Amino acid sequence: MSTSSAAPRVRRSLPAWLLEGIFIVVSVLLGFAVAQYGEHQNNRELAMRALTSLQAEIEHNRAVLAPLVPIHRAWVQALDRADTSNSQRSAFDIFFAQRPRLPGGTPTPFAFLRRSAWDAALSGGALRFIDYDVAADLAEIYRVQEIAVDNVDRLAKGPLSAAATFDPASRAASVRLLWLTLLDIQSAEEILVNLYEKHLPSIRSAANARR
Repeated sequence: MSTSSAAPRVRRSLPAWLLEGIFIVVSVLLGFAVAQYGEHQNNRELAMRALTSLQAEIEHNRAVLAPLVPIHRAWVQALDRADTSNSQRSAFDIFFAQRPRLPGGTPTPFAFLRRSAWDAALSGGALRFIDYDVAADLAEIYRVQEIAVDNVDRLAKGPLSAAATFDPASRAASVRLLWLTLLDIQSAEEILVNLYEKHLPSIRSAANARR
């Protein structure tokens, strides 16, 4: 009967166990640090792209809106003084007769203001990685912009869509309603342009600092 002897077990010293444990901990921490750094870089890149797009969008909106503000101010003043004594004219006729001439290259009397970059920043979570004060400035701009756009929408769906606006018999009251609605538009636009000019420097600075 043959017997086989078991292989002798190699006993590892305590320092060897400690060294192996240190290697494991270091490798885990290193992997975690690499993952965190990659996530930080991705978040930084997302914030940079969002700020660049937001800056371009706000600069575009300012460029198309600013020339219309004095025109709308003059339109409000002209409509406030408009003669409504002619019984043959409707409020619609008077409203557009008082409109100042539009600048060359301006297709409509009201600006189309973009907000796709803002919507993308909200839905994509980019605002979480932008400086708090800059994010607050952006939120203020787009809230007032929303009010300005809503006022134009209210004009289109309200007085300009009402049958009374086209009825000469209702011209006096309709002209007053048109004047009031246009005044709301002009007031919101002036506030908005001021906000563009106030906050654009900090938005540009934040966008350039990340490049």
